[in-house]
Amino acid sequence: MRRGVASVVVLGLAAACCAADEPGTGLLRTDSLAPYVHRLTLYDHDGAAIDPTQDDAPPYSPRMTCGKCHPYDRIAGGWHFNEPRPDAFGGRSGEPWLLTDPATGTVLPLSGRGWPGAFAPEAVGLSEWQFVLRFGRHLPGGGYGEPDGERRRAAPEAARWRVSGALEIDCLVCHAAAMHHDPAERARQVEAQNFRWAATVAAGLAVVRGEARKAPDDWDPEAPPDLDRPDRSGPRLVYDRARFDPDQRVLFDLTRRPPAERCYFCHTVREVGVEEERELRAGRDVHLAAGLACTDCHRNELDHHIVRGYGAAAAPERELLGGNAALSCEGCHLGTSGGAALGPDVAGMHGAPYPQHRGLPPLHFEKMTCTACHSGPWPDMTARRFQTALAHGLGLASRERRDTDPPLILAPIFGRGADGRIEAQRMVWPAYWGRLEGERITPLLPETVRKLAGAALPRVAKDPPPPPTDEQIAAVLAALGRAEGAAGEAVYIRDGRLYRLGADGGLVVTHGHPGAAAYRWAVGHDVRPASQSLGIGGCTDCHVDGAPIVFGYAATQPAGPGALRMFELRGEDPRLVEAWAAGFAWRPVFKVFAFACVGVMTLVLLHGGLDGLLALLGRRP
Repeated sequence: MRRGVASVVVLGLAAACCAADEPGTGLLRTDSLAPYVHRLTLYDHDGAAIDPTQDDAPPYSPRMTCGKCHPYDRIAGGWHFNEPRPDAFGGRSGEPWLLTDPATGTVLPLSGRGWPGAFAPEAVGLSEWQFVLRFGRHLPGGGYGEPDGERRRAAPEAARWRVSGALEIDCLVCHAAAMHHDPAERARQVEAQNFRWAATVAAGLAVVRGEARKAPDDWDPEAPPDLDRPDRSGPRLVYDRARFDPDQRVLFDLTRRPPAERCYFCHTVREVGVEEERELRAGRDVHLAAGLACTDCHRNELDHHIVRGYGAAAAPERELLGGNAALSCEGCHLGTSGGAALGPDVAGMHGAPYPQHRGLPPLHFEKMTCTACHSGPWPDMTARRFQTALAHGLGLASRERRDTDPPLILAPIFGRGADGRIEAQRMVWPAYWGRLEGERITPLLPETVRKLAGAALPRVAKDPPPPPTDEQIAAVLAALGRAEGAAGEAVYIRDGRLYRLGADGGLVVTHGHPGAAAYRWAVGHDVRPASQSLGIGGCTDCHVDGAPIVFGYAATQPAGPGALRMFELRGEDPRLVEAWAAGFAWRPVFKVFAFACVGVMTLVLLHGGLDGLLALLGRRP
């Protein structure tokens, strides 16, 4: 019999629970604040206990192992895993997956959550298998990596799914308290198509020999190695037996309150071109500096619906810990009781200070979010370039990563959110080839463009290649238009423009098409303290000609592509904006004039009052 062990350290206010061995006996509960140390047997994907001493010992299955104590299917509906589900709540637009291909000039925002401006992977012809190979490096498992058996059997890559197995939810990605779990190693296993082996190898329980991507389509993971045909061998594990106790059990050091470092693997953002010394001097998020962890605000119950920090709309299907509103900026710092602020004498959650905002007109809170002043980097007149873990593979060791690697992500951008309020954002301009039918554009995958365009695609030796010229765009559009059975008109999207061929074969450029709009998402971190927020220098931080929040450029240079100014990006009237800025420029003069008027009026009143007093006393002639 194959035997082994998994352990999970469960912390927090909710009770640690473990299902009993016999069905129908309910859940075992500790109802204690103390960590519950699990010493449980590891189970393979067929539910059999693992014996690590066997030469052909299989990898452990998180579904079968963790699922013996925790409701795996319920957890699989959580925020990090439910993207492909049609009934999943999308919430506020977040960072998309960016499908990037420099050779075809493609930067395509993808999301299965229905966010405006992002395309569902299946809508552009990207299968679940292809999605995992491109983005599985930063997927925690489940979702696209774990389609049900029927979908795997019906997929074009059904044979490869049989070889690699499903990419199950790896609980240790978030809940590992120690460095035994290596998410970068897990990413390497996903790249090798070792999906079913990834969790075991990342946990440091074993090393793997072989790669599923090199195994033939008819390779059977359950079959013993074929010594006569080593070329047909797939992955095999060599377990670290020192990790197992005499009863062949393993102890994992896990926590329900993951440190920020676990989150950073998928959620790191770095500004490019910043000297190391300046980066070291940069302050951390004020909440992390105060000792909070990410999960103190981004909480979830057993269903793993993470609260995203913008009030009750974060998870409308249920209320968390007495109300999601308490886990927003306002809820934590202002305090809430029935939706009303508690006042400056009542500390917020975790003792959060009550913001005074002395002299700030209340209109600002109706027109702007807290993050507009407190989140992200201090703004300059031009937006700066950033790289993220999801878009640029941060967290994976590389000698090839450069500051110029696409996609180009700009911040801080001061645009309007879905609620109409100004907020700090990041932005990327989409770039892709597609088919236009009416007002709807269906993007083409880069491999499809390469196949249809052929020699029309520019061959550029530079790396990364520059954007295609107008002549090159026209040539590729003509090649795409000649493709047999093509539906719709061939178009190209780049820098907020739509390119198409006119009736005479010339290139026609259209500005303002909805399909060419920039994709923007809110910046929540890093949060700056009050002493470093916009407005600390007075009204002129925002209300003066040249203030970045109004007149800054949504580009790395004023003359660059897509160099809209912030007020143009928000659709504001330039005459009103400039008049308002000019008014603030003359504000000191108005103040002097107003004080002078008050002084003159005071003298006139004093003079009149003195005359009246003298008249009453009979001393005035």
